Amino acid sequence: MPSRLNDPGIPTLTQRAEPTFHAPSTGGGVQAPVLTELADEAAQAYGDDAFPLLTDVAESAEAPAGAPASAALPDAAVVSARLQAEVEQLTREALADAIEQIQARMDAELPGIVARVLRDVRPG
Repeated sequence: MPSRLNDPGIPTLTQRAEPTFHAPSTGGGVQAPVLTELADEAAQAYGDDAFPLLTDVAESAEAPAGAPASAALPDAAVVSARLQAEVEQLTREALADAIEQIQARMDAELPGIVARVLRDVRPG
């Protein structure tokens, strides 16, 4: 069995998964870039694109004259620590909810389980 790294049946990020669905380029049209190419800043990938790419910079509205200047972005370590704390808090809440659901289900089903076992077990 070939290893996954060398298996030609598994496409890499720089290959199209289904090359038969895409006509080969004749050199005249614009092609979508592969993940290893830098996005072109000036042109859209397709002429009929109605949505911006994730790499496009969003147009910012002009701030009112009385508005304070935007603060600088926080340090990456601070953002990382805050994100980790938020994820841990969400995980704790989700785990507590799951435990409550399991306990409620067990409380609801336990009398039926006990009755079934007592009914199925023969004396002697």
